[in-house]
Amino acid sequence: MLDVKVFGNTWPTNINNILPGVLVRTTGGNDYTRIQLVARANDDITATQTVIKAMNLLEKNAAYITGLRGVWIEREANPVSTPDVDTGKPEAWCFMRMEHLEA
Repeated sequence: MLDVKVFGNTWPTNINNILPGVLVRTTGGNDYTRIQLVARANDDITATQTVIKAMNLLEKNAAYITGLRGVWIEREANPVSTPDVDTGKPEAWCFMRMEHLEA
C-alpha cells in the first residue's frame, strides 16, 4: 500500500503536518477519465517515489476500484518533479488515463 494520506481534489490547509501526501483529482477527458496525481513531500525524492507508488498501485488495481467498474488505468507520461508555487514544498505529478464502463 501507499502508507501516506490521500486527498481528493484539494490539499488541506495543514498539509505540512501530514507529509508526504497524495492528491487525486479529475482533469477532464472525453470517453474516458483523466486524473492527475500530485505527491507532495519534504524532499523531491520522496515526492517522486510517492507518485510512482501511487501510479503503480492504480495501474495494478484498476479493475477492483469499487463503484467505477474500471477497465484499466495507465499513465500518460512520466512524473514531473517541481516545487509547489504556494508552499515551496517539493511535488511530483503525473496524468493518468482511466477507462471505465461508466465513461
